[in-house]
Amino acid sequence: MPESVRDLGPENLDVQPRVVVYLDHTAKWSGGEIALLRTLEALDRRRVTPVVLVAEEGPFADRLREIEIETHVLPLSGKARDVRKDTLGGGALLRHAGAGAALFRYAFTVAQFARKRGASILHCNSLKSDLYGALAGRIAGIPVIWHIRDHIDPSYLPGPAVRVLRALVRWAPRYVLTNSESTLEKLFPDPVDRERQRKTRASVAYDGLADREFTTPAPILQKGWKHEVPRIAVVGRFVAWKGQHIFLEAASKLLQPGDNETGSIQAEFVLIGKALFGEEEYEAELKRLAEPLGEQVTFLGFRSDIPELLRSMDIFVHTSITPEPFGQVVIEAMAEGIPVIATDGGGVQEIVEDGISGWLTPMGDADALATALRTLLEDPVRAHNLACAGHTRVRAAFTAARTARTVESVYDDLETRGSVRRPGTLGVATTDSASRQFE
Repeated sequence: MPESVRDLGPENLDVQPRVVVYLDHTAKWSGGEIALLRTLEALDRRRVTPVVLVAEEGPFADRLREIEIETHVLPLSGKARDVRKDTLGGGALLRHAGAGAALFRYAFTVAQFARKRGASILHCNSLKSDLYGALAGRIAGIPVIWHIRDHIDPSYLPGPAVRVLRALVRWAPRYVLTNSESTLEKLFPDPVDRERQRKTRASVAYDGLADREFTTPAPILQKGWKHEVPRIAVVGRFVAWKGQHIFLEAASKLLQPGDNETGSIQAEFVLIGKALFGEEEYEAELKRLAEPLGEQVTFLGFRSDIPELLRSMDIFVHTSITPEPFGQVVIEAMAEGIPVIATDGGGVQEIVEDGISGWLTPMGDADALATALRTLLEDPVRAHNLACAGHTRVRAAFTAARTARTVESVYDDLETRGSVRRPGTLGVATTDSASRQFE
């Protein structure tokens, strides 16, 4: 958080809250969108009027409307909206020339919408919206915040895209928020430069859970597990870097041990999720890996009742094989009072205190994961202690209210420095279709 931020009490609040337009290119129910919804729900409406502009209809837009967040859909050409990150290597400018032109045109429409809606700030929530949002902000004369939720690093993006984004971040946004120290380090790899950025235009706003998600009481020590056959879950989009194949490899080692290993265990391994962005081949491979394990592996597919499912599990496992920018599902599991085994990398290291509020294992190491699982399955008391500490930690450090206060303070700081002007509220919208703004 910027050093100059003041703690503004209600007596210091402006009569009219500032209008902030939040941009996202997708309305799929994915990690960045879930994090944004939680933050918007926790904002102080005396300080901020949130307006969300998405490029397609989808579950995210539906959820926003359910909690009465003003939401508009301004369709973006599919050729621009659906560009995949793995196609951004050499020759990307030529390969995606049509998509680039569509983003350029779209930025002008976004700028027009923001001016008519009286926006003080454009807050970009995805990498694609960072690009058209930066241009829209320049056109409309409105400061732009990039909320970076991905590692800008060759482990996630092709090298040319990494270089472009690290260059753009120095001038395109007025301010940069990241969801972890790990994400900030990847964005500004040089330590001296990173501290310089942190002093003036960059800070960390950890993702957090909404108050309504903290309903599960602290776990009570019992003699055994919730189920006669313990249930072990992994949750997330099916994509190779999330490492569900490591989960299945560890399951195989425990359920079908070789001659030199300890005897097999009784457990059910549950995979919750599906392929969302063209990773169907990986999902098919996971099902092939699971076939020899029979009924002891269950695929539940995409589910919207994740808290209830987590609450019903005995152990949660996080298996990413590259450093995770944050790890929302980790804090979700901790909040439900179940023991967590997670990979030792990225933002997860900032969430889980190894051996205290969870167990960290090396990324991509199925043997280490199998060892950790066997240890906890054979020692329910140790698992209980990890669960209790995790349950306490997430309530102290990872709440949406804390995230919202950090974000609001950044807005205040930008205004204090004169970056934010309060334009008049022209063309105030109450419909769900952004296209009606321009009739």
